[in-house]
Amino acid sequence: MNKEYIRLIHKNRPLVLERWRQSVLAFFPQRMHSGTPLAEALSDVLAEILDALDESSERVGETVNRVSRILAVQNFPPSKAMSLFFELQAILREIAPGKVKQIHWDEFRTDMEQLTLQAFDSYMVHREKIYQLKVEESKRQTFMMSRRAKA
Repeated sequence: MNKEYIRLIHKNRPLVLERWRQSVLAFFPQRMHSGTPLAEALSDVLAEILDALDESSERVGETVNRVSRILAVQNFPPSKAMSLFFELQAILREIAPGKVKQIHWDEFRTDMEQLTLQAFDSYMVHREKIYQLKVEESKRQTFMMSRRAKA
């Protein structure tokens, strides 16, 4: 794609990725260290999102689905989980304060809003699945308890 913000991301990828990773890890109540499996999974998927931004919408969708799945099992409200995309916007604005006229911020904001909405849909599908599993487990436990009581 011929988008200026994609070039800015690629040019500053290590800095953008590290700052984005740190801001996402700050969502967690306890200080999460880089070596934990969850931190590693988040780092990998954030890197994949940055790489996929200039590729097909299918690849972006897959990576957004992965990050949504990770965040859906956390004890966050949806607004906090989805704020990671707004964090990326803030990071890019900080990195390129003098380049605001070069970057088409409206186009970037629109793309990030679409990405956030797509992530929210995916997040809610995963959350719904988690609650369905909890209900099924509760039903199983109730059934087993009533079965034992009859015996």
